[in-house]
Amino acid sequence: MKCHERDPRPIPARRKMLSGVVGIVALVASLLTSYAANADASTTASTRIVALGFDAPSHTLLKATPEALLRSADDGRHWTRIALPPSAHGRISAIATAARRRGLVYVGGPGLGILRSGNDGRSWETRDAGLPNRSVTTLATHADQPGTVYAYVAGRGIFRSQQGGLDWRLMDRGPREPVVRLIHSNMPGSMQTGWLFAATSNGVRRSMDCFCGWRNAGGLASKVSAIAYDPQKPQQIYAAIGSGLLISQNGGEQWVHLTGPGPIITALLVTPDGVLYAAGGGAVYRSEEHAGAWERLND
Repeated sequence: MKCHERDPRPIPARRKMLSGVVGIVALVASLLTSYAANADASTTASTRIVALGFDAPSHTLLKATPEALLRSADDGRHWTRIALPPSAHGRISAIATAARRRGLVYVGGPGLGILRSGNDGRSWETRDAGLPNRSVTTLATHADQPGTVYAYVAGRGIFRSQQGGLDWRLMDRGPREPVVRLIHSNMPGSMQTGWLFAATSNGVRRSMDCFCGWRNAGGLASKVSAIAYDPQKPQQIYAAIGSGLLISQNGGEQWVHLTGPGPIITALLVTPDGVLYAAGGGAVYRSEEHAGAWERLND
Protein backbone atom coordinates (compact mmCIF):
# COMPACT_ATOMS: atom_id res chain seq x y z
CA MET A 1 0.00 0.00 0.00
CA LYS A 2 1.42 3.39 -0.96
CA CYS A 3 1.74 5.94 1.82
CA HIS A 4 -0.76 8.34 0.17
CA GLU A 5 -3.40 5.70 -0.44
CA ARG A 6 -6.25 5.23 2.01
CA ASP A 7 -6.79 1.84 3.67
CA PRO A 8 -9.92 0.51 1.93
CA ARG A 9 -11.01 -1.54 4.98
CA PRO A 10 -13.74 -0.06 7.21
CA ILE A 11 -12.55 1.77 10.34
CA PRO A 12 -14.05 -0.84 12.76
CA ALA A 13 -12.13 -3.61 10.99
CA ARG A 14 -8.90 -1.66 11.19
CA ARG A 15 -9.46 -0.98 14.88
CA LYS A 16 -10.16 -4.67 15.52
CA MET A 17 -6.95 -5.67 13.74
CA LEU A 18 -4.92 -3.09 15.68
CA SER A 19 -6.45 -4.25 18.94
CA GLY A 20 -5.51 -7.84 18.14
CA VAL A 21 -1.91 -6.87 17.40
CA VAL A 22 -1.66 -4.89 20.64
CA GLY A 23 -3.08 -7.86 22.54
CA ILE A 24 -0.54 -10.25 21.05
CA VAL A 25 2.32 -7.87 21.87
CA ALA A 26 1.10 -7.50 25.45
CA LEU A 27 0.76 -11.28 25.84
CA VAL A 28 4.28 -11.88 24.53
CA ALA A 29 5.68 -9.18 26.83
CA SER A 30 3.85 -10.69 29.79
CA LEU A 31 5.18 -14.17 29.03
CA LEU A 32 8.73 -12.89 28.63
CA THR A 33 8.51 -10.95 31.91
CA SER A 34 7.12 -13.96 33.72
CA TYR A 35 9.81 -16.22 32.27
CA ALA A 36 12.56 -13.79 33.26
CA ALA A 37 11.18 -13.42 36.76
CA ASN A 38 10.95 -17.19 37.22
CA ALA A 39 14.44 -17.65 35.82
CA ASP A 40 15.82 -14.98 38.16
CA ALA A 41 14.02 -16.50 41.13
CA SER A 42 15.35 -19.96 40.29
CA THR A 43 18.89 -18.66 39.87
CA THR A 44 18.70 -16.67 43.07
CA ALA A 45 17.40 -19.66 45.03
CA SER A 46 20.18 -21.94 43.86
CA THR A 47 23.04 -19.42 44.14
CA ARG A 48 21.93 -17.46 47.22
CA ILE A 49 24.77 -17.42 49.73
CA VAL A 50 23.44 -18.67 53.06
CA ALA A 51 26.62 -18.59 55.16
CA LEU A 52 30.22 -17.39 55.30
CA GLY A 53 33.10 -18.87 57.26
CA PHE A 54 36.82 -18.34 57.76
CA ASP A 55 39.58 -20.83 58.59
CA ALA A 56 42.08 -18.52 60.26
CA PRO A 57 45.10 -20.89 60.43
CA SER A 58 45.03 -21.39 56.65
CA HIS A 59 43.56 -17.96 55.83
CA THR A 60 40.78 -19.62 53.83
CA LEU A 61 37.43 -17.98 53.18
CA LEU A 62 34.36 -20.23 52.86
CA LYS A 63 30.92 -19.58 51.43
CA ALA A 64 27.88 -21.82 51.18
CA THR A 65 24.80 -21.87 49.00
CA PRO A 66 21.98 -24.37 49.59
CA GLU A 67 23.66 -26.58 46.98
CA ALA A 68 27.38 -26.19 47.52
CA LEU A 69 30.34 -25.29 49.72
CA LEU A 70 33.23 -23.33 48.21
CA ARG A 71 36.62 -22.08 49.40
CA SER A 72 38.91 -19.22 48.47
CA ALA A 73 42.57 -18.89 49.40
CA ASP A 74 42.92 -15.35 47.99
CA ASP A 75 40.33 -13.36 49.95
CA GLY A 76 37.40 -14.28 47.74
CA ARG A 77 38.81 -13.49 44.31
CA HIS A 78 38.82 -17.12 43.14
CA TRP A 79 36.70 -20.02 44.40
CA THR A 80 36.91 -23.79 44.23
CA ARG A 81 34.17 -26.22 45.14
CA ILE A 82 34.48 -28.61 48.10
CA ALA A 83 32.99 -32.05 47.54
CA LEU A 84 30.09 -32.88 49.87
CA PRO A 85 28.00 -36.01 50.38
CA PRO A 86 24.96 -36.10 48.06
CA SER A 87 22.66 -35.77 51.08
CA ALA A 88 23.85 -32.17 51.57
CA HIS A 89 22.82 -30.85 48.18
CA GLY A 90 19.94 -28.42 48.44
CA ARG A 91 19.86 -28.59 52.24
CA ILE A 92 22.71 -26.38 53.44
CA SER A 93 21.76 -23.44 55.65
CA ALA A 94 24.82 -22.93 57.86
CA ILE A 95 28.56 -23.46 58.14
CA ALA A 96 30.91 -22.96 61.08
CA THR A 97 34.68 -23.12 61.47
CA ALA A 98 36.61 -23.82 64.67
CA ALA A 99 38.87 -21.36 66.42
CA ARG A 100 42.58 -22.05 65.98
CA ARG A 101 42.13 -25.48 64.42
CA ARG A 102 43.03 -25.73 60.76
CA GLY A 103 40.68 -27.52 58.37
CA LEU A 104 37.81 -28.06 60.82
CA VAL A 105 34.41 -27.13 59.40
CA TYR A 106 30.80 -27.97 60.19
CA VAL A 107 27.91 -27.90 57.70
CA GLY A 108 24.26 -28.05 58.74
CA GLY A 109 20.75 -27.61 57.45
CA PRO A 110 17.12 -28.72 57.71
CA GLY A 111 16.89 -32.40 56.81
CA LEU A 112 20.68 -32.63 56.66
CA GLY A 113 21.56 -32.47 60.33
CA ILE A 114 25.27 -31.80 60.84
CA LEU A 115 28.33 -32.86 58.85
CA ARG A 116 31.88 -32.43 60.13
CA SER A 117 35.21 -32.44 58.34
CA GLY A 118 38.59 -32.21 60.05
CA ASN A 119 40.68 -32.22 56.88
CA ASP A 120 39.58 -29.26 54.75
CA GLY A 121 36.57 -31.11 53.34
CA ARG A 122 38.38 -34.14 51.94
CA SER A 123 36.10 -36.41 53.98
CA TRP A 124 32.94 -35.92 56.02
CA GLU A 125 31.27 -37.53 59.03
CA THR A 126 27.70 -37.23 60.31
CA ARG A 127 27.71 -35.58 63.74
CA ASP A 128 24.06 -35.32 64.84
CA ALA A 129 23.78 -38.23 67.31
CA GLY A 130 21.85 -36.96 70.29
CA LEU A 131 19.90 -34.28 68.44
CA PRO A 132 16.10 -34.75 68.47
CA ASN A 133 15.94 -34.52 64.66
CA ARG A 134 17.83 -33.11 61.69
CA SER A 135 15.98 -29.77 61.48
CA VAL A 136 19.17 -27.80 62.10
CA THR A 137 18.72 -24.13 61.23
CA THR A 138 22.09 -22.68 62.19
CA LEU A 139 25.45 -23.52 63.79
CA ALA A 140 28.07 -21.64 65.78
CA THR A 141 31.46 -22.57 67.21
CA HIS A 142 32.90 -21.28 70.47
CA ALA A 143 35.18 -18.28 70.06
CA ASP A 144 38.04 -19.96 71.95
CA GLN A 145 37.28 -23.67 72.36
CA PRO A 146 37.73 -25.64 69.11
CA GLY A 147 35.72 -28.62 70.35
CA THR A 148 32.65 -26.66 71.43
CA VAL A 149 29.87 -26.17 68.89
CA TYR A 150 26.27 -25.00 69.17
CA ALA A 151 23.30 -26.00 67.03
CA TYR A 152 19.80 -24.56 66.90
CA VAL A 153 17.14 -27.16 66.09
CA ALA A 154 13.89 -25.56 64.92
CA GLY A 155 11.17 -25.81 67.52
CA ARG A 156 13.40 -27.64 70.03
CA GLY A 157 16.08 -25.21 71.15
CA ILE A 158 19.84 -24.78 71.37
CA PHE A 159 22.08 -27.82 71.78
CA ARG A 160 25.76 -27.86 72.69
CA SER A 161 28.53 -30.36 72.05
CA GLN A 162 31.90 -30.06 73.75
CA GLN A 163 33.36 -32.98 71.82
CA GLY A 164 33.18 -31.75 68.26
CA GLY A 165 29.64 -32.97 67.67
CA LEU A 166 30.10 -36.50 69.01
CA ASP A 167 27.29 -35.93 71.47
CA TRP A 168 24.76 -33.16 72.09
CA ARG A 169 23.01 -31.76 75.13
CA LEU A 170 19.95 -29.49 75.16
CA MET A 171 20.99 -26.25 76.88
CA ASP A 172 17.74 -24.28 76.66
CA ARG A 173 14.77 -23.60 74.41
CA GLY A 174 16.38 -20.49 72.98
CA PRO A 175 14.67 -17.12 72.52
CA ARG A 176 10.91 -16.98 72.05
CA GLU A 177 11.40 -15.97 68.43
CA PRO A 178 12.73 -18.42 65.80
CA VAL A 179 16.51 -18.20 65.50
CA VAL A 180 17.87 -17.34 62.05
CA ARG A 181 21.61 -17.15 62.86
CA LEU A 182 23.73 -17.79 65.94
CA ILE A 183 27.24 -16.65 66.94
CA HIS A 184 29.44 -17.01 70.02
CA SER A 185 31.59 -14.09 71.19
CA ASN A 186 34.19 -14.04 73.98
CA MET A 187 33.05 -10.58 74.98
CA PRO A 188 33.93 -9.89 78.65
CA GLY A 189 31.31 -9.87 81.37
CA SER A 190 29.96 -13.40 81.10
CA MET A 191 29.55 -15.63 84.14
CA GLN A 192 31.27 -18.36 82.10
CA THR A 193 33.30 -18.07 78.89
CA GLY A 194 31.38 -15.72 76.60
CA TRP A 195 28.08 -14.75 75.05
CA LEU A 196 25.68 -16.09 72.46
CA PHE A 197 23.99 -13.68 70.07
CA ALA A 198 20.96 -14.86 68.12
CA ALA A 199 19.61 -13.17 65.01
CA THR A 200 15.88 -13.80 65.21
CA SER A 201 12.69 -13.06 63.31
CA ASN A 202 12.24 -10.01 65.57
CA GLY A 203 15.58 -8.52 66.52
CA VAL A 204 18.78 -9.67 68.23
CA ARG A 205 18.76 -11.68 71.46
CA ARG A 206 21.73 -12.12 73.81
CA SER A 207 22.59 -14.66 76.51
CA MET A 208 25.68 -15.56 78.53
CA ASP A 209 26.89 -19.01 77.55
CA CYS A 210 25.82 -20.28 80.97
CA PHE A 211 22.33 -20.03 79.43
CA CYS A 212 21.04 -17.82 82.22
CA GLY A 213 18.27 -16.23 80.15
CA TRP A 214 17.88 -14.40 76.86
CA ARG A 215 17.62 -10.61 76.69
CA ASN A 216 16.62 -8.20 73.94
CA ALA A 217 19.77 -6.61 72.52
CA GLY A 218 19.11 -3.05 71.44
CA GLY A 219 15.42 -3.23 70.54
CA LEU A 220 15.72 -4.05 66.83
CA ALA A 221 12.10 -4.90 66.06
CA SER A 222 12.66 -6.44 62.62
CA LYS A 223 13.89 -9.71 61.17
CA VAL A 224 17.67 -9.91 61.42
CA SER A 225 19.04 -11.96 58.54
CA ALA A 226 22.72 -12.10 59.54
CA ILE A 227 24.98 -11.40 62.49
CA ALA A 228 28.74 -11.39 63.17
CA TYR A 229 31.29 -10.17 65.72
CA ASP A 230 34.82 -8.77 65.45
CA PRO A 231 37.38 -11.18 67.01
CA GLN A 232 39.67 -8.21 67.70
CA LYS A 233 36.86 -6.35 69.50
CA PRO A 234 34.43 -9.03 70.72
CA GLN A 235 31.95 -6.45 71.98
CA GLN A 236 31.61 -5.12 68.41
CA ILE A 237 28.60 -6.81 66.80
CA TYR A 238 27.29 -6.44 63.25
CA ALA A 239 23.69 -7.17 62.23
CA ALA A 240 21.80 -7.04 58.93
CA ILE A 241 18.15 -6.13 58.40
CA GLY A 242 17.25 -6.45 54.74
CA SER A 243 19.87 -4.43 52.85
CA GLY A 244 20.63 -2.37 55.95
CA LEU A 245 23.76 -2.91 58.02
CA LEU A 246 24.10 -1.97 61.69
CA ILE A 247 26.93 -2.02 64.22
CA SER A 248 26.95 -2.10 68.01
CA GLN A 249 30.13 -1.09 69.80
CA ASN A 250 28.85 -2.25 73.20
CA GLY A 251 27.58 -5.79 72.77
CA GLY A 252 24.14 -4.97 71.45
CA GLU A 253 23.14 -2.17 73.82
CA GLN A 254 22.88 0.44 71.05
CA TRP A 255 23.03 0.16 67.27
CA VAL A 256 24.26 2.58 64.60
CA HIS A 257 23.53 2.33 60.87
CA LEU A 258 26.39 1.73 58.43
CA THR A 259 26.57 1.72 54.65
CA GLY A 260 25.74 -1.73 53.28
CA PRO A 261 27.03 -3.15 50.00
CA GLY A 262 23.61 -2.75 48.31
CA PRO A 263 21.63 -5.98 48.04
CA ILE A 264 19.72 -7.77 50.79
CA ILE A 265 22.37 -9.20 53.12
CA THR A 266 22.20 -12.94 53.73
CA ALA A 267 25.48 -13.54 55.60
CA LEU A 268 28.12 -11.59 57.53
CA LEU A 269 31.66 -12.38 58.67
CA VAL A 270 34.54 -10.53 60.33
CA THR A 271 37.98 -12.13 60.06
CA PRO A 272 40.59 -11.99 62.85
CA ASP A 273 42.41 -9.20 60.99
CA GLY A 274 39.27 -7.05 60.99
CA VAL A 275 38.08 -7.44 57.39
CA LEU A 276 34.29 -7.38 57.06
CA TYR A 277 32.58 -9.63 54.51
CA ALA A 278 28.92 -9.52 53.50
CA ALA A 279 26.97 -11.74 51.11
CA GLY A 280 23.95 -10.66 49.14
CA GLY A 281 22.41 -11.09 45.70
CA GLY A 282 24.54 -14.16 45.07
CA ALA A 283 27.81 -12.22 45.53
CA VAL A 284 30.35 -11.62 48.28
CA TYR A 285 31.49 -8.11 49.21
CA ARG A 286 34.59 -7.10 51.15
CA SER A 287 35.34 -4.01 53.22
CA GLU A 288 38.60 -3.11 54.95
CA GLU A 289 37.22 0.21 56.18
CA HIS A 290 34.47 -0.89 58.56
CA ALA A 291 31.86 -0.62 55.79
CA GLY A 292 33.21 2.73 54.58
CA ALA A 293 33.74 1.25 51.11
CA TRP A 294 32.86 -2.11 49.56
CA GLU A 295 34.55 -4.25 46.92
CA ARG A 296 32.48 -6.84 45.06
CA LEU A 297 34.39 -10.10 44.68
CA ASN A 298 34.25 -12.65 41.89
CA ASP A 299 31.14 -14.87 41.89
